[in-house]
Amino acid sequence: MNAVKGGAKSRPTEPVPVPRKCRDAVIVVPGIMGSELVDTATGAVLWGVADPRWYVSAWTFGDSLKKLAVHSPDPATEARRIKARRLLQFPAFMPVLAGLEPYTELLNGLRSILPHPDALLEFAYDWRLPAAYNARLLAEAVDTTLSHWRRFAASRGPDGSAARAVIIAHSMGGLVVREMARIPGALDHVRSVITLGTPFQGTLDAVEMLVGERRAPFPLPRKRLRRLAQTLPAVRDMLPTYPCVDEAGRLRELTAADLGLDTLEESGQPAAQLPGHICVVGLGQPTHQSLTVNSGQFRLHRYLLEPGAGGAGTDCEYVDHTGDGTVYRCSAEQEGAEHHFIHQAHGALARCKETVNQVTGVLTRRLGPSLGGARIGLDAPDTVARGETFTVRLTGQDATGASCVITDIASGRTEPRPRLRADPGGGRLGSARLTRPGLYYIRAVGGGGSSVSRMLLVPDATNSPAEEL
Repeated sequence: MNAVKGGAKSRPTEPVPVPRKCRDAVIVVPGIMGSELVDTATGAVLWGVADPRWYVSAWTFGDSLKKLAVHSPDPATEARRIKARRLLQFPAFMPVLAGLEPYTELLNGLRSILPHPDALLEFAYDWRLPAAYNARLLAEAVDTTLSHWRRFAASRGPDGSAARAVIIAHSMGGLVVREMARIPGALDHVRSVITLGTPFQGTLDAVEMLVGERRAPFPLPRKRLRRLAQTLPAVRDMLPTYPCVDEAGRLRELTAADLGLDTLEESGQPAAQLPGHICVVGLGQPTHQSLTVNSGQFRLHRYLLEPGAGGAGTDCEYVDHTGDGTVYRCSAEQEGAEHHFIHQAHGALARCKETVNQVTGVLTRRLGPSLGGARIGLDAPDTVARGETFTVRLTGQDATGASCVITDIASGRTEPRPRLRADPGGGRLGSARLTRPGLYYIRAVGGGGSSVSRMLLVPDATNSPAEEL
């Protein structure tokens, strides 16, 4: 992997320092699905293609996914077959995890506060592979980037102090940084780590990816996902580590036997606390937090069983902590870190203006108001059959007066808006029907902040083969 962009070229012209700019080296670590993957032999793009219709075909028929499966237990062998070329440039989609937005807005915001392009590293990595393997590559990339940047006068403060590194990690990228913390000395020159929706205690979406969703109205994409996910070490890295299995009113941790696996990876020695750690946490989105197992069948729940107000020994109650739709709130938090909260879905968390403003404020030490934005939750399926009527639900304090917009990503065509009505359970409720296969944005708009955004796939079921990936 060519992790360090421009590390081997000759020293460019000295940049002119600009007031209020960040002097540190900044490293952006994307999440799962967040790096473009290419075949080393042919140069063909295997993930992160420009045309959204590719995802419709891939998750309907499965042929395009076969090369993404991990075939070797040795990550270095896989790295010779597939390489990460750059951060995601176009929207990407995976069932269960739904969509991931490109990092364009975040990168543009960072470039606006950096005095030179060499101060920014876009750390692309093969997100299929174990976090511990990618952590070693990240540690090398951080060291090389910082050493290179420190040769510039613009990297030094007014008192001559040397630049340090700031790492911004989205989703699984934060798990890679956590593994990096286990490497002696790897974080010695890191000033701050900013994590965006990182599942430090795992996510139940990883369970759903491995066991499949048998109740889905259109099962083929979920079946393709299950076959692929079972080969990906990264999915095991995201399995829940907190007590999440509700068994007769008591919580216990997930076991390998629950999932039909031989073993679950042990985390080893606890990682050191991340320096200057700031957690940006998604809120307000319907998020799975616990599960029950009955005769090998999993049922995921959007609540967590907790002791009653009287403490241990009192009646228990079910508490919905919400989250970003993928990572529940408490899993994205870390003890000792500074926390900022935003109502946004997981895949769009790194691109919305509230997050970009917060990140750039931390880097320039000129923080604005705390994260806010619209307090809206968006509940919608990730996959529906063509012509099937499905439900969209808006929740949260700003749901009243909000609207829902559905757009075909490939064509930009806007579909008829769902007609929303009051939901007896709270919020607003509507229905929609999509008659053309495609990849769509569903956005909840209102409240004055960034829209809450998810993606939805309508597979092309015509002449779809019965076999799986």
